[in-house]
Amino acid sequence: MKKFILLICTLFTAAALWAEKPIIQNLQASAGKGTKINITWTLPENPDSPITKLYLYRSNKPITSYKQITQLMPLVVLPADTSSYTDSVKDYKDYFYSVISYTDKPYDIVLISMNSTVNGVHLPLQKTNDNDLKKEKEEKLYEEGTMRETPLPYLDILSSEKKASKVSTNTVDSTKSFAASVTNKKEVLLPYFFEDDLISPDGGDEYILFEILKNTFVQEKYTEANSQLKMLVHRNINKDVMNRAYFYIGETEYYLGNYEEAVKAFIQVFDYPLQTKRWINASLLELSISED
Repeated sequence: MKKFILLICTLFTAAALWAEKPIIQNLQASAGKGTKINITWTLPENPDSPITKLYLYRSNKPITSYKQITQLMPLVVLPADTSSYTDSVKDYKDYFYSVISYTDKPYDIVLISMNSTVNGVHLPLQKTNDNDLKKEKEEKLYEEGTMRETPLPYLDILSSEKKASKVSTNTVDSTKSFAASVTNKKEVLLPYFFEDDLISPDGGDEYILFEILKNTFVQEKYTEANSQLKMLVHRNINKDVMNRAYFYIGETEYYLGNYEEAVKAFIQVFDYPLQTKRWINASLLELSISED
């Protein structure tokens, strides 16, 4: 009985101690609708150092130490007052999550059930209807003059050509015509990472990009990251890595306050229009403010 009481007292003491540290608590993940996984946590009420942002990590293995974190790219960077996030995954693997608090540096403590999930979570398996599969396999005939519901694929032969690696100042100036449609409300943009860059690859161009991001960009060494990324895009690397590298160059230029250079970089990212539009708009807004 005495041992039990001592254990309870120890747990309460430990909980009170950690409550003062800038570490999130009660991290939980659960499958949502469709491809969504819902992640929630509790923020410390009175941390001894103010939290500036949160880094959310995802892995296919339980995250039990900060050493594992150093081998991962953050899934997303979130504002300090965030207490939930909805992830979107493409498969039925088990996923584990961890949230690391940042003050002036990462608070490099990982505690299972506090800031790291205990169990893996996966999407519920979808039941397949045999009749639906049969219908999908049946060829649909179209009467003459009737348009297809889904058009035949368009072969973009020109896309295989090497795109120009530089954008002229005139091109950047022409994009400023869009500034009128940009909201005047200044948005705080947190670092964005692509899905392909979250886990260390085995090798090749993807591994080089991952190492640059992990050792410079994630640590907010934007000048160093900018330099190394520019060296990377001048190498003979594959198109996908080239596009993502230019996007990260744009981010580094934005954080360094070089908004015109940021626009030049984002314009060269042809494959991610949804992501680049937000950053181009933010860069143009900063340019318009500086010109006033």
